[in-house]
Amino acid sequence: MRTRMNRLARHRGARMAAAIAVAVTAIALGIPGGTSPGDAVDRFVAGGPVTERTPVTPERAASALALAAAARTRLGLPEPATSRVEQVVDRFDGTTYDEVTGRDRTGRTLHLERFDARGRLVGAVAFGWQATGGPPVANAAAARARGDRLAADLGLDTSGTPDVRQGPSDTGWTLTWPRVVEGVPVMGDGVRVDLWPDGRMHALVRTERPLAVRPSVTLDEATARDRANATLATIFGSRSGQVAISTLGLGWVAPNDAFDPTGPDAPGATLRLAWVAEARTSGELAEGLRAVKLFLDAGTGMLIGGDILR
Repeated sequence: MRTRMNRLARHRGARMAAAIAVAVTAIALGIPGGTSPGDAVDRFVAGGPVTERTPVTPERAASALALAAAARTRLGLPEPATSRVEQVVDRFDGTTYDEVTGRDRTGRTLHLERFDARGRLVGAVAFGWQATGGPPVANAAAARARGDRLAADLGLDTSGTPDVRQGPSDTGWTLTWPRVVEGVPVMGDGVRVDLWPDGRMHALVRTERPLAVRPSVTLDEATARDRANATLATIFGSRSGQVAISTLGLGWVAPNDAFDPTGPDAPGATLRLAWVAEARTSGELAEGLRAVKLFLDAGTGMLIGGDILR
């Protein structure tokens, strides 16, 4: 019994940490927790402050508090004794939002909600482990129905069927709706909702970053594959025979400095259309490197970032 209780405690702690990270800093799709670039967001430089918090004017605070009150009603969150409103600038993600933090009479944090410049809810979290409260959600279909209703009530603009996963040891459910624009996935964008075991909201985050103008001419797949192979040959030189493209497709991506140490320290705030090539390694190269992902500008074929999986 004690072993099971310890395991449950670890699962609950891990789930809480993940939910807070999702709602407070990002969405698990790999998504940041905001939507619109701030008017004065400077590009992040390594070693500098990631976020900046400032008080807001009384008029802006009143507007944010009204939005938070409406969201709490739909989310089923308790009325706080006190609330604090701050403007948060996330320099790494290039986003700005108003954050409303609610506390009880003892000063304990109950929940927070985040709103973008258009007044849309982009993040929320209910703090504290809440294992019970009502009958548990019976299955994935019931969790999907609950998530769809919640997303519709909140105006989260979800589309398609969400991916539904149950937490370990019945600690709740996670639903994710990836963002797709004109049939092309927007990597890292979308909506994620975490539910307590009984279907109440635990955390949510919506990420919808701006998209650059689509290139007037897009490279065809064969040309993109040739560019990707040439790029891999440049990167790996004599060992390029130990890396091969496994998947290739279009996606909206945030440019980064994965292969350019002189580039900006934060990914681009505006996404660009790119051919995304994932290459798997073999032989000796695979001992320290499992895969490489390349972002090639869909119009020019230029390398604009990617990722490395070790």
